Amino acid sequence: MYLKHVESHGPPFVVAFFETPGEAESWLQNHPHPPDPARILIGDRSHDVVHDRETNIRRLPRNRDIHDYLAELKQVEPPVAIASFATREEATAWLWEQPEPATHAWVSIAGGLYLAAYYPNIGHRTLYPLSMIEDADASA
Repeated sequence: MYLKHVESHGPPFVVAFFETPGEAESWLQNHPHPPDPARILIGDRSHDVVHDRETNIRRLPRNRDIHDYLAELKQVEPPVAIASFATREEATAWLWEQPEPATHAWVSIAGGLYLAAYYPNIGHRTLYPLSMIEDADASA
């Protein structure tokens, strides 16, 4: 599954998705052997799974993998939207209606470009605004 995902040039591989930081922390603290190294999503944000087996310290620091991926993808595949939507809700509904979407595709929402991303190993779909790149650069 991992190699197929990498070959598809999809977003950075993740092993799990959680709606909230609390759900992710609970998973991490209760997991008998957390995967390390690994990435997870908390909402639309990418986090590393860090588990020191000797001390049993467990953490979920944020990482910039999604930002870096979007910046690289923008250069390799200049954004051309395959679909346009008035609202994010419409785009999300469309993405979840796709029986087996591509791992990534550009869409337009209210004039802004977004990456529709699919994580087949966990069955998760999400939308990343291309503006994340500029927002991250401004806060860096």
